[in-house]
Amino acid sequence: MSRGIARFRRPMRSTTTLISLVAVGLVSHVSLVSAHHSRANFQLDNVVEMSGIVTEFKWANPHVYFEMELEDGETWLIEGHSVPGVLGLGWTRDTIRVGDRIRIGANPDLDVDRKFALIQWVVAADGVAYPGFARARIPSELLAVAASADRALRGDGLPVEPSTDFSGVWEVDLRGVNLATGVFDPARGLPLTALGEELLAAYDPRENPNFQCIPSGLPFTGPYGLKFTRYDDRLVMEKEHQDVRISVWLDQAAARLDQPPSHLGLSVGRLEGDDTLVFETTRFTPAKWGLARGVDSSDKKRISARFELQPGGRAINFSYEITDPEYLTAPLVRTGVLLKQPEREFIDEPCDPEISSLHLTDE
Repeated sequence: MSRGIARFRRPMRSTTTLISLVAVGLVSHVSLVSAHHSRANFQLDNVVEMSGIVTEFKWANPHVYFEMELEDGETWLIEGHSVPGVLGLGWTRDTIRVGDRIRIGANPDLDVDRKFALIQWVVAADGVAYPGFARARIPSELLAVAASADRALRGDGLPVEPSTDFSGVWEVDLRGVNLATGVFDPARGLPLTALGEELLAAYDPRENPNFQCIPSGLPFTGPYGLKFTRYDDRLVMEKEHQDVRISVWLDQAAARLDQPPSHLGLSVGRLEGDDTLVFETTRFTPAKWGLARGVDSSDKKRISARFELQPGGRAINFSYEITDPEYLTAPLVRTGVLLKQPEREFIDEPCDPEISSLHLTDE
């Protein structure tokens, strides 16, 4: 097998079910963008065409992967978008199947000896061309056979119904943020203690807990959907493409205040009028990169958050403050905006830790 190619093994479902979206750290990154891994290792300005037979295929989060054997006998590992990402581009689970002969355009790895590439577009066995990412450059001669994005899945054309109680599907406002390469540097410039600085000095991107499907950031990061469901005693938040869920308890009697510390922590809040939700999360266990990219968190971590539903019910302004005296000398404060989406299909596809770390395979 060519260097850089890993054989797919039996899928293993993530064991991080019910990992708290808040508990794993509201600031896994200095910015509001959280990403699985950098695309900086690919030749992003170089699109190479390849044709061959699909020999392995994995439909899983955080990325779709497939293996293909080229006509010259080389075997390449190809990385794609997330499941929600490709579904929104018109793909289905059967767009690519083992045994299909396909043609692709892809960005190869900077290491020319590594047969690993990032897909830009694919011509499936039925002759239909699909983009690999939202801004993929499909050759002009393929536009006539290009698939349309799944408008129904994305909710295109549907009205954005206002929310009156925070419920609905939301996405973080990332307009103006370049997601082509993402943000992947360690969290420099934070008010760190000596222990925090020591951790950052030993930063190794391969230790990203996301590679084991353990999210290191809050839900308000990345280009994926968030579903908020409001109940009388709590607000439940779910993150698209991650097998995670958190309850913000509005009724302390229902919150099981005596529960033991956990990776989730315990989130208890209150409503201030009809349009403001304030909550705190405590009772944590230590977490890898639980404060920021490269900086762990301790059991002393405490998070204070505030949601403000804006007039018209189509946006939420959020802010949060995180303290942890073991690693921080001052609180971290972050702000952002969530935008209401049409009531589209919410993609519940678990993260697979074997696939999540597939790009790290060297042999």
